[in-house]
Amino acid sequence: MRKVFLATTSALLLAGCASSGSSTGSSEPSAMTKLANLIAFNSTTAPKPVESVVDNSDRVECPVVDVEEGGGVAQIGSGAGLRHQFAISDTARECTVANKQISIRVGVAGRVVAGPAGGAGTVSVPVRIGIRRETDKKILTSKVVNITATIPPGGSNTTFAVVSDPLTVPWLREEADEDYMVVVSLAKR
Repeated sequence: MRKVFLATTSALLLAGCASSGSSTGSSEPSAMTKLANLIAFNSTTAPKPVESVVDNSDRVECPVVDVEEGGGVAQIGSGAGLRHQFAISDTARECTVANKQISIRVGVAGRVVAGPAGGAGTVSVPVRIGIRRETDKKILTSKVVNITATIPPGGSNTTFAVVSDPLTVPWLREEADEDYMVVVSLAKR
């Protein structure tokens, strides 16, 4: 069987070589081309080429994060009864695009300080994270994430950091930073 296959292949190759030298203007592929297609594509004809389509929808300029005015600090208690004060010191965001949607994860970091009535232990405060459409300043989606921090025994402060689950808005164009803004604010207590 192998000898028959090799003999047939050799004959086709020779026929292809013999016929490839003369050009009759025919659009019929040569035997060599047919054999190559048969080996490569399991058919004597090659499949039509796939058009290359560039999809830039996965590129995005991630919207900036804005700490709302007055929303960067929160207190538990007040005056002589001030137990703890939270302050945002840093934010970050990460954007991904899939199915014409932008998913934005937001990170918030800062410090919590014990007040006169506070001390060591675990404390928490909620932070609201939202995505605002810039054309009309409307909040399209938001969520509340609880920030928890533990001040060690004998300590008076500590740092905190939290990363939200993704918030999703429609992908309109690569310059999403012109369409949306991420807003964060510590909850007042």
